[in-house]
Amino acid sequence: MADKRRAVWLIVLIISLGTIGLFLLFCRIATVQVITLSDQESAKVYLQLETKASDRLTFNWIHSFEHIPWIEEYTLEDDNTFILHTIRVAGFGAGIPENKGTVSFEDGMVVMRNINEKFDRFTWINSQSALVSITLNDTVLIRGSELPHHQKLELTLQGKRAICPRFPSNKQVRN
Repeated sequence: MADKRRAVWLIVLIISLGTIGLFLLFCRIATVQVITLSDQESAKVYLQLETKASDRLTFNWIHSFEHIPWIEEYTLEDDNTFILHTIRVAGFGAGIPENKGTVSFEDGMVVMRNINEKFDRFTWINSQSALVSITLNDTVLIRGSELPHHQKLELTLQGKRAICPRFPSNKQVRN
């Protein structure tokens, strides 16, 4: 009887170790990046999405006074920061930088490249008429008109523990 119990326990142990081994072979716990757009005061989340380093984030604005397009292009970095690479703007006016990076003129736009300025987060008071959209890799994540007007907003990038990040959900949460 004792030999049968040992054999059963040995089989259970082998099956358990095999299951754990398969899990570790195909899945692992790792950190993935999550971009979050939320209210600065209430912490209400308007957008949350898994991302990866090297993704491109773009803010599309209409300048509040000059009423001209203003486009900022960033990349997401491994250290959960944003690097500003390019600004495209249709002219100069209040608050518009005139000498960041390498400046050229293309298709009626002033283009400033190679800026390489680092940001930990973005905070702003939303204007439904000024913020046109926020895009990730050319896909619109959210439009300014979908966010509350004159609300204090914040966009952050954080690391999050995930099981099996090889199979990302890329689920976008919008409230």
